[in-house]
Amino acid sequence: MNCWIKTPVLLFTILTVHFNAWAQIETDSVKLKQEEVEEEDFSQYENVNSEGVIKLYCNPKIFDLSPNRFVSVGYDYIFNSKLTTSPYGFYQDGEPNPTPRTSKFSTHGLRVNANIPVISKTRLLWQLGGGYVRSIYQENSSTADSFSNAHNNFTGQLKSYGLTSTNLNTTLFIPTGEKTFAIVQAMGELNGTYNLSNETQKPDFTTIRSSVSALYGKRPHDRFQWAVGLSRTYRAGELNYIPVVMYNYTSANRKWGTEILFPARASYRRKFNSRSILLAGYELEGTSYRIYNTKESVELKPGINPLPPVEKSDFELRRSELRFRLDYQRQLKGFVWMSVQAGVRYDLSYNVDALDGGNDFFRGFFGSQRYLMLNQVGLAPYLNVSINLVSP
Repeated sequence: MNCWIKTPVLLFTILTVHFNAWAQIETDSVKLKQEEVEEEDFSQYENVNSEGVIKLYCNPKIFDLSPNRFVSVGYDYIFNSKLTTSPYGFYQDGEPNPTPRTSKFSTHGLRVNANIPVISKTRLLWQLGGGYVRSIYQENSSTADSFSNAHNNFTGQLKSYGLTSTNLNTTLFIPTGEKTFAIVQAMGELNGTYNLSNETQKPDFTTIRSSVSALYGKRPHDRFQWAVGLSRTYRAGELNYIPVVMYNYTSANRKWGTEILFPARASYRRKFNSRSILLAGYELEGTSYRIYNTKESVELKPGINPLPPVEKSDFELRRSELRFRLDYQRQLKGFVWMSVQAGVRYDLSYNVDALDGGNDFFRGFFGSQRYLMLNQVGLAPYLNVSINLVSP
């Protein structure tokens, strides 16, 4: 009897204590929250100013473009092709070659390029870069003879020293709005048959050739950008001023697109997956090379060439070619990609100019200045393999 009486009393006591304790916790919590609210000083927000409308700036990229290369190291090989030269003379472009001499050459060499971001902000993207291109000439056969002085002198320079091109370049991408932008590119390059270990072939830094391009364009959406501009360039082999058109497009299904910077290059792009793409198109390559040899002079035909005897250090090879190609690019690991190009090289210009006093000049498409030598290079297949560190 006493046991049954004590049990309800004990249970009531436990529940009462538990309820009072829980009620006390809730009361304390409410008090703490009230104190926090009461202690918050809203006057601290009185001096906050509105930032207004946030301005957006154009992105330099669109979806699925081939990866931008920060560093590229490659090797280029052009298979056997015929080089035909003329005697020294005074020729209009396209004039018949009076006594052609020929040799067959294969050409190969290292290619290194780098483009490193210096400033990468929403309002400005600035890159600095440089490049080194080496072309080694290997003669496989020749029809020249001891009376072919022009041919022997010219091909002798190519065989002994090859062609070297070293450049420094810079690119500015300047967004001018949410969908508009400007691009400025500049480059200085030293080209020729120079050789640092040979006293008579050391590079002449007064022969540096400069190029500059400026474009203005629009990026309507994430799959399309276009621009137009003007370029001062040596890609055609000699100094010229040409209009430039950019047209980069990616289809809605993101499987194909175009990458065009006309007339320098144009490609159709097919994307297989995030790790592999194929480009089909062409690229225009070329520049002007100083042919070094300061010990000899060439007597041109009397009464035909108005120039005095010209030092061979004042000769300029105007080299330009189109490369029609397939370019397969694949990710190896992370930011490391491989590129394999295969195609044909088509010669546009391989003539030689004699510079009066060593000063370059502008001929353009319609100039009447004559060439010292009329040369031609035959069609040839080529192969290029490179390893590239690309941007994320």
